[in-house]
Amino acid sequence: MGLYNELNYIQTVIHSRSRDIQEKISRLREAKYAILNEQSQLLNEIKQIQQPELHNNWLGPRSDDYDANRESALQAMRQIGHENYDEYVSSIESKIHILEAQQSAFSFYGNLANDAESLLSKGEDFYDQVSHKISDLKGRLF
Repeated sequence: MGLYNELNYIQTVIHSRSRDIQEKISRLREAKYAILNEQSQLLNEIKQIQQPELHNNWLGPRSDDYDANRESALQAMRQIGHENYDEYVSSIESKIHILEAQQSAFSFYGNLANDAESLLSKGEDFYDQVSHKISDLKGRLF
């Protein structure tokens, strides 16, 4: 395979992987915003569970059971709303950061490939430099 074909193949691989990473980042961001939206809805529902306040005249075992059950539900919802959702969002953000770092690496590889293409267009005098850049890119990609 000639240098031009190798370089073309490498650029195709770089573009494809970069596009795949960007797609994953987009899906993760959408998931993050969906989770944040659900969290917001849950926190609003928590406020609704606390309503109505029990009237001072409503006393006795039935009132106590109702109040205990409502408090138990509130605690479970608070844990989900504040801890679990935050853990999900944090995990997603971590994955996004990892993918963004990978995206930066592929951007760098793209720049290397563009440099090699520029040298290739200058002619056979730069064959060794182009060959070295292609070998470097192959080592990084494959």
